[in-house]
Amino acid sequence: MKNPYKMTYHIEPDRGLINDPNGLIWFKDRYYFFHQWNRFDTNHQYKEWGLFTSTNMIDWSNQGSAILPDRDFDQNGVYSGSSIEHKGEIYLFYTGNVKIDGERKSYQCISISKDGRTFIKKENVIETPAEFTEHYRDPKVWRGKTNWWMVVGAQTNERKGAVALYSSFNLLDWKYENILYDQQLENMCECPDLFSINDETDILVCCPQVRLEEGDGVIGVSSYAAFISGKFDEKIKKFLPKSSLELIDHGFDFYAPQSFSDYKGRRIMVGWMSRMNEEEEHLCPTKQYGYLHSLTLPRVITWEDGKIKQKPIEEVKQLRRCKQRFTASQGCFELESGRFELELTRDDYTSDFHIFLRNEAVEIHYCGKKNVFSVTRENWATNKKETKFKQVQGISQMSIFSDNSSIEVFVNDGECVFSLRYFTEEENLGVKYDGLQPKGELLYFSF
Repeated sequence: MKNPYKMTYHIEPDRGLINDPNGLIWFKDRYYFFHQWNRFDTNHQYKEWGLFTSTNMIDWSNQGSAILPDRDFDQNGVYSGSSIEHKGEIYLFYTGNVKIDGERKSYQCISISKDGRTFIKKENVIETPAEFTEHYRDPKVWRGKTNWWMVVGAQTNERKGAVALYSSFNLLDWKYENILYDQQLENMCECPDLFSINDETDILVCCPQVRLEEGDGVIGVSSYAAFISGKFDEKIKKFLPKSSLELIDHGFDFYAPQSFSDYKGRRIMVGWMSRMNEEEEHLCPTKQYGYLHSLTLPRVITWEDGKIKQKPIEEVKQLRRCKQRFTASQGCFELESGRFELELTRDDYTSDFHIFLRNEAVEIHYCGKKNVFSVTRENWATNKKETKFKQVQGISQMSIFSDNSSIEVFVNDGECVFSLRYFTEEENLGVKYDGLQPKGELLYFSF
């Protein structure tokens, strides 16, 4: 049975459910992208780490299982984490999940590999400090000026979100220092990340989780991926913010991002391309083919004019095959397939622009009078149109990258990004656009 939704340049599992990207690293001439994986079913009942490798972040080799839940300290799940290279070895840091008689216990764990395929778990584990609940996970490690640092996503005993900070001199023995940051983080903070983007600015990434509780139980959870610009002061061991919390991606499907620095010195970020609720997961069309979810296209993170910019990796250009150029103010055309790139450039950046993709399965609109950029899709679970939008002061450039069931829209050279999944039949390949002004052009590249 042919699968019209199967993607070609995004990471997807061959079976089961994929979620958070983990342990992203360049190691021994390969990109290693670990990930959360349930290889047995399309639900969240089981978690291990799977692994994909690549030389270019476009063509991926599925290496299968990497770390299994086979120790006392991770028996109920190998949860998210990160990696670092040290003396020619990969050090993997992850959360071991344990549930005994319905009680959760979390351990921050270490596994080491010389070759990127055999992973040896260490007995060194970090237990949760007394000031936090056992909603404590997702270690991210980096090298500081004099030692190693680790941040862990946390929930305080007062049910407030926080980021915990650790230090180490050898990557094996870790000392809890203090709460690094605890503002605007809702009831729990997942998947923290902290990196320098230039000499003056550091970026703290976090995923605040809103937990709706009633009595002794949780009746609903919602969450989002965000960042704060500021500076990490290694002496006082605090993050000093210079901005408030901002969304990283304004689309429907982006969560649990992780960044790393590659051999070219680029800061690259990858997210899990999902924020589906239970009903949307249950009705997701790829389940009939035995798998669920994907990761985003890797994007390069920079800091320009006091703002984050996110741009697709340059390697994606190698997928370009045929090129068509459109300059008429309005028009329509047929795509070769659901895999393509569209690039819009224009001088009159304050006027309206409209584009419909895949026979109107996705609508992208800029309203110049209101300075609003919006993306609309039809929800496969409710069959209703839904829209995400952001205030944008004009549109001078836009890049749209589509795989067979995903779209990522980069506005004004990455000033903002909208990522989303959508599902339509393979033959729905019509495009309509309106509002291309003189001296503007729309380029179509088939992949």
